[in-house]
Amino acid sequence: MIRYALMFVLLLSCVLPSSVAAQTAPDCPLTPTIGALRECVQHAADMGHITNQGVAGSLLAELKSAQTALDRGQPRVAIALLRVFVREVKALSGRLIEPVHAAHMVEHAQLVIQALQR
Repeated sequence: MIRYALMFVLLLSCVLPSSVAAQTAPDCPLTPTIGALRECVQHAADMGHITNQGVAGSLLAELKSAQTALDRGQPRVAIALLRVFVREVKALSGRLIEPVHAAHMVEHAQLVIQALQR
């Protein structure tokens, strides 16, 4: 039964647009802040959706750097770091990050980027 559920989730992640697939990731309100995105990544790591702790640590470090840049009044640097985060998550999707959760994290990061560009 679990195998069929996993196959269904994988099928959804391949067929549905990322915004629809990302909405299926539980327990994340998509609050457009770096702090909320860090909580999202930490939750995914804690739940095993990021299967390598080194990858989780790297993603969290990128978000910490983005928050530090924002705290220093450098939103462009923060945005650039968030774009690096998005590229890394996309590259690891399906390998070390479950596709549904990768799509969710990408969408969440893009919402943060949009909020910072305002």
